[in-house]
Amino acid sequence: MSPTTVQTRQTARARLLAEMERLFAADAGLGSLVPYNGRPDMSQEAKELQQAWARSLISVHGYDRAAAVYSQYAGQRQNTVTATVGSWSNLVLACSPIPRWDRDIHGFMCFSCIDTFATVVDADDEPLCNRCAREHAAVETTRPQWHAYSHSRFQFPGLMGEERKSGESKLLIRYQDGEERAYVTGEAGLLTELTSSLPGLTTDPAQTHGDSRDTISLTVQARTEHQRRTAEILATFAYDPEPEQWEGHAYGFRFTSARLTTRSRKLGHLDIADPAITEHTDLYQLLDTLITHLYGSQK
Repeated sequence: MSPTTVQTRQTARARLLAEMERLFAADAGLGSLVPYNGRPDMSQEAKELQQAWARSLISVHGYDRAAAVYSQYAGQRQNTVTATVGSWSNLVLACSPIPRWDRDIHGFMCFSCIDTFATVVDADDEPLCNRCAREHAAVETTRPQWHAYSHSRFQFPGLMGEERKSGESKLLIRYQDGEERAYVTGEAGLLTELTSSLPGLTTDPAQTHGDSRDTISLTVQARTEHQRRTAEILATFAYDPEPEQWEGHAYGFRFTSARLTTRSRKLGHLDIADPAITEHTDLYQLLDTLITHLYGSQK
């Protein structure tokens, strides 16, 4: 294994964690102590932007990796929570049983019953649901569990064993000689209609190129639209057949570069303003420009 391969494996999760640290930095994250009315500690624009980012990170990385890294980040934020619940009546999040075949493997379940998602943390730092907290913990030492506003986006049915290896979405590519190959979608999921979270997404047929079918490149042209704002994306991805740490499947298509063309239509006018064109070789800079354009303030 070459040093370059090792560095590549370490980079994806570390970079995703860094983006979550930025994304959730201003999120108070104690939703279990307030009515679930959309979090009064955040503006509507901040909520929409965070949700858009969360959906995009899942599109790019898949639920398994996104949930694992989010769980790591939430654990770090949990270490900063010192306030106690105060009263059991302050726990207003509902506890709904989760079917046994949908168990989550990333630490979101109640440590005691393993039947519902956890909402609090006891004195031993064990995550508990509302019911088990009342039965097994002292209210004066129980702390609310840190939850980002978009927390529910990262909770998903956990995959175990062979299902986890084969649970990633795939792109089926047919070559001119009749051979068909299934490739892990990877970061190309951002611009794949079945996995993308971008609003009003339409894509042209993807083009493949390269000397080897094991390490092909993929070019995608797509268009997305939200509230009189449009974006056209011409992006290239390169296939990485190596797994990311212990995931057990190929990483999939990695982002290489993109040209982003954004336009805004003024309210009450049919004409579209001159487009802004930017070039990107960093996936998260592309996401920042794209999400800010689609969901940012229109004032």
